[in-house]
Amino acid sequence: MNIRTQLTFSYIGIVLIVLFAIYFFLGGALEKLLSDRITNELQVQASLTREFLIEELPEKNLFSYDNIDGLVDRLGKTGNFRLTFIDENGVVWGDSERDGQSLMEMDNHLRRPEVKKAIETGSGMVNRKSDTTKTEYRYFALPIDRKGLAIGFCRVAIPMEAVNTAQGNLRRMLLYATIAGSVLAIVFGFFSTGAIVKPIRKLTEITQSIAAGDNTSRVEVKSDNEMGQLSRNFNIMTDRVQEQIDMISVENKRLETILNNMSEGVLLIDGSTEITYANPAATVMLNLPDMYIGRALIEINRIPELQALLIEAERTESVAFAEIRLENLRESEAEVTIVPVVAENEYVIVIHDVSHVRQLERIRADFVANVSHELRTPLTTIQGYAETLLNTKPSKSKKRKEFAGKILKHSTRLTRLVSDLLELARLESGDIELNRKACDLNSFSEQIMDVFEPVLEESELTLQWDISEDLPKVSVDRQLFMQVFVNLIDNAIKYTPDSGVIEVSAEVSESDGEASHEVIVHIKDTGIGIPLESQSRVFERFYRVDKGRAREMGGTGLGLAIVKHILLCHDGRIWLDSELGEGTVFHFSLPVFAED
Repeated sequence: MNIRTQLTFSYIGIVLIVLFAIYFFLGGALEKLLSDRITNELQVQASLTREFLIEELPEKNLFSYDNIDGLVDRLGKTGNFRLTFIDENGVVWGDSERDGQSLMEMDNHLRRPEVKKAIETGSGMVNRKSDTTKTEYRYFALPIDRKGLAIGFCRVAIPMEAVNTAQGNLRRMLLYATIAGSVLAIVFGFFSTGAIVKPIRKLTEITQSIAAGDNTSRVEVKSDNEMGQLSRNFNIMTDRVQEQIDMISVENKRLETILNNMSEGVLLIDGSTEITYANPAATVMLNLPDMYIGRALIEINRIPELQALLIEAERTESVAFAEIRLENLRESEAEVTIVPVVAENEYVIVIHDVSHVRQLERIRADFVANVSHELRTPLTTIQGYAETLLNTKPSKSKKRKEFAGKILKHSTRLTRLVSDLLELARLESGDIELNRKACDLNSFSEQIMDVFEPVLEESELTLQWDISEDLPKVSVDRQLFMQVFVNLIDNAIKYTPDSGVIEVSAEVSESDGEASHEVIVHIKDTGIGIPLESQSRVFERFYRVDKGRAREMGGTGLGLAIVKHILLCHDGRIWLDSELGEGTVFHFSLPVFAED
C-alpha cells in the first residue's frame, strides 16, 4: 500500500469517525432537545388548559359527563392533543378520545403514574402505553385547585408515534448530512492527499535515481512549507554527499594508482583467509587466477611458509615478517610482511620481491671472487718466477730471460685488468666527459683494419666492412667509441674458428615505412655461438661463457661490460642474436647526428 492510499484512508477514516461521532452525539442531543421541547409544549398546553378548566368547570355537585366531556373534546380538538379531566377521586369525566359509554367505562385513573407524580410533586410526565387505547403516549398531568380546594387533574397527552416520527426525521436528516460530508471528505481527501503525496513521490523518484547512480538529480523546491524545507535540505544533503563521494573517488583512484603501480604485491584477506583484494603485482607474484576474489589463499597457492606466517600473525595479533620462496618470482625470493587489521579481522600481506637484490648480491660476490681470481693468478705466477730468479744461479741467463718474460707478460695482464676496471668504474659512475663530434662510421674502417690485420692473417679470418657511404653521421666521442668496435671485433675473432668470416654492417632503422633517428650497427661472426641461458648475462662484468677458453686467450671478462656502458653514455643500446654452432650477431644502436 503506497503512502497516498495510506494518507487517504487515514484522512477518510478520521473524518468518518468524527462525522459519525457527531451524528450519534448530535442526534442524541437533538432528540433530547426535541423531547424537551415536546414536553415543554405539553406543559404549556396543560397549564393553559388547567386555567381554562378552572374558569369553565361547574361546581363539584354539578359535574356531569355531558357538560364536562363536551368542554374537554372542544379543548382537545383546538390543541391537537389528547385531553383528559380526572376528578380528585380518579374518576374520568372527560376525554377527547372517548365519548358516551366508553367514557363512563374508563378505569379509575388515580393510580396512573402521571397522576401519582402530579399528586406527589405538583406535575407528572410519563411515556407509556395507554391501558384504554393501547397506544403509546407521552402524558403530562397537573393538579387543578379552585379556591384552595383540589377539584381534579388536567392531563394532556401526545402520541409517541408523532414524537418518534419527528425524531426519525431528525436522525434521517443528520444521516444524509453525514453521508454527504463523508463523500465530500473522500473527494477532498483524494485530491488533497494527491497534492501532499506528489512532492513526496517526486522525492522518492529522485532518491531512487540517486540510488541507481545518477547523482545529478535534484528536487525542485516550489514552496516554503515543511515539504519545501525538506526538499531544500535534501538537495543540500545530496550536494554534500556528492562532494564526499567525489573526494572518496579521488582518494580511491589515487590509492588504486599507487597500488597498481607498486612493485610490491599487496593482498587483503579476511579472517577466514579469503582474498578480498590483490594488486597486479601480487597477482603476478602468487600466480592468482582471474576469479580469485572470495577464494581461500591456501587453495590457490599452497606455500607452507606463507600459511605459517599468516597463522603467526593471527596468533600474536602483531606484524609478522619472513623471507620466503615464491615459485613465480624470477629468483624465487621475497620478503613477506603480514599486518593484522584487528578491528576489521583482516590481514594486509605485503610481498617485496628481493630477487633483484639477491641477484645483485650474487653478482657482487661473483665480481669479488672473479677479481680475486683474476688478480691472484698472475700475482702467484709473478711471485713464483720472481722467487725462482732469486734462487737461480747467475750463469743460467737463458732461464732468467724466460722468467723475466713471464713476469712481464703477467704484469701486462694485471695492468690491462686494472685499466679495464678503472675504465668501467668511470663509465658506470658517469664521471667521464665526452668529446662528441659528428663522425662517419666508415671513418673507423682503416684504423680497425690496422689494429686487427696481423691477427686476421694469422688466423686466416676475413673481416668484411659493409657500411654504406650514404649512412647518416653519428655524434660520438671518437677515441672512446673506438673501443666499441675493437672490443666487439676482438671478441668475434676469439670465438670464430680459422677461415671464418666477420661482417660489419649498418642501416637506418625504419618505423611504419618512415626513417627514424637511429643507426643500427651489426657485427656478425661465424663462431661457436652463445647458449641461450648465457645470452642475458654476457654483458655482466667477468662473465664468461667458456671460462677456460677466455683465460687461455687472455681476456679480462670486462670487454662487453665496457661496450655496454660506452653505448649508454652515447644514448645507445646493445643486444645480440645467437645460435650454438652458427655464430653470433651483436647489434648496437646510436642516435643520428642532428645538425643545427
